[in-house]
Amino acid sequence: MKHLLKGWLEATGLSKSDLSAMGIDAKACARALKDMHAACRDAWQCGFMRGFNGNMSVRLDREDGYALLVTGTCVAKGHLKPCDVALADEEGRGLHGPAISSETAMHVAIYKKRPDVRYVLHVHPAAMLALSLRVAEQDFLRMPLFEAETWRATLAIADACEPGTEELANSTAEGFADPAIKAVFMRQHGLCTVGHAAVEAVGVCEQYEHLAQTQLLFLS
Repeated sequence: MKHLLKGWLEATGLSKSDLSAMGIDAKACARALKDMHAACRDAWQCGFMRGFNGNMSVRLDREDGYALLVTGTCVAKGHLKPCDVALADEEGRGLHGPAISSETAMHVAIYKKRPDVRYVLHVHPAAMLALSLRVAEQDFLRMPLFEAETWRATLAIADACEPGTEELANSTAEGFADPAIKAVFMRQHGLCTVGHAAVEAVGVCEQYEHLAQTQLLFLS
């Protein structure tokens, strides 16, 4: 954990004193970097973040609001390095580190809509995307399984919008308006999940992707 923080501070040109001056706890930052690294690796191993797809952020509480750790644009999440993570303010403006993800506005909108969450994960799960092209929306993840109905009730669906746009950010964030919602499926795009812990955000992705795989098998 310490080596990740050290590497990130070196990459951004920051020091622990700089973090303290911004109201950010260095230990909390170190834990967040460790969580991001593990979550991105796990999501990549599950096939959710192939190539340079997907992005992730963590909310860092400050004395006067919060800051965000956000994966940089065009970085391989399965091989995330300290220099691949940027620091942004709560409006999504990059402060230090690499160019931030083009989907940062979506993360910002979600945190504003759901101040109870600390992690936002955006992935491109293949089975869910394939299923969405094969069945009508009313039949998406609908099967005669108790598990399917339980999890389907915690999923919202957002309109198909151009990636990286304000329209997509607002549509996705609106899907999280209900605190019971754990994920939003973005038509023609992917899935966005939230969590109080990084492992929760990844686990929710796994759950929906498993159901999509099951339905595809059922339909074959």
